[in-house]
Amino acid sequence: MHTGKEDRTLSTLLNDLARQTSDLIRQETKLAIAEMSERKSETKRSLTALATGAGLLVVGLIYILDAVVYGLAELLPSDYSPWLAALIVGILTSVIGYMFITMSKSNLAPENLAPRTADSLQRDKNMVEEKLNG
Repeated sequence: MHTGKEDRTLSTLLNDLARQTSDLIRQETKLAIAEMSERKSETKRSLTALATGAGLLVVGLIYILDAVVYGLAELLPSDYSPWLAALIVGILTSVIGYMFITMSKSNLAPENLAPRTADSLQRDKNMVEEKLNG
């Protein structure tokens, strides 16, 4: 049979468990908010780089088309410099734009946007359920 002192100890333990669980959930929530804010900044930077890359690709394509126009207009030009210069600039601009887009795409993958705290919250929930049931 339990004495009053043992009941108070059990009651105290349950109160402590409830308080600590509440504190843990509060801390995990703050961490999730901080991580989401960090992810938001990373996403914003990635989208900016993606837009920059897309813009550079468009410019690169314009230069490549400009080079094709120069090349076709001249057919057998005696001076290769006008269209060759435009072709080189167009190719370099396109390569840089493609690099921006490729780097940004990997940063925007769904697994990079999900907060790590979600896993931590799930583990905490499981732990609390085990403590209450076990």
